[in-house]
Amino acid sequence: MAGYNQKIVRSGSSYIEIWEYEKPIYIKDELIENYTAEQNENNNREKTKRKTFEELSPIKQQERLNRMNKTRMEAKWNLLRMVDANFCDKTSFLTLTTKKNILDRDEFNNELKTFIKRFNYNILETKQSKLKYCAVLERQQRGCWHTHILLFGVPYVPHDKLLKLWGHGAVRINKLKHLDDSSNAGRYIVKYMEKAIGQELLESFGKKAYLNSRNLKKPEETKFFSKDNLKFNESAVLYETSYTSKIYRCGRLVDNKVRYRKIKLSEEN
Repeated sequence: MAGYNQKIVRSGSSYIEIWEYEKPIYIKDELIENYTAEQNENNNREKTKRKTFEELSPIKQQERLNRMNKTRMEAKWNLLRMVDANFCDKTSFLTLTTKKNILDRDEFNNELKTFIKRFNYNILETKQSKLKYCAVLERQQRGCWHTHILLFGVPYVPHDKLLKLWGHGAVRINKLKHLDDSSNAGRYIVKYMEKAIGQELLESFGKKAYLNSRNLKKPEETKFFSKDNLKFNESAVLYETSYTSKIYRCGRLVDNKVRYRKIKLSEEN
């Protein structure tokens, strides 16, 4: 692919997202931009890897917050699309808390991994990683960790059995069947995880904003070049906005205007 000026992402069956770029984007542009962003992030981490947020100067604190905000927004939208791509009438929202005041993130994460293995073995009856899930870790007011988990395509599990599988404290689970026909299922669910995503990025700098199994469906992404913009009835446009992004041209960053639209699909699509 030489280049593209339009991109379509389809996360579920209800809608698609369309980006239209004023200037075409080439593979080398993406490679340079990704490399530069990664290089800058590595340099920043190298400079601050031994410093906590409180140890940074006010200027460096603001720089980190700016990076965290950008990363947080990217994580939010990635999680939202992942939810929409995998949502079904057997999706559950699970919250796990502990009696013990677990302050160490790695310790809690290990307990979560053990729970997932138990769930695979006892509920899905396999030692293989079959459970489809995504999870966000969050600190409670008392300082200990708990987690919100989305389980995709799971059968009904009695509450007492979940308590036994977890074995560390309270379990709360809710079915989300009532959102089966909603084009905003991801948005509805992610708002409950948004606080945890931001907290994770700040308190666990360098850690993933959320965890997920590798067997989840990925949103379908199509990139192509066309002189004609895609046209839809106004009634199908759920949301539209324009903004300016940056691309590399001749070794420097230049503005690239972008038109973004979220389009509702008809039942025939």
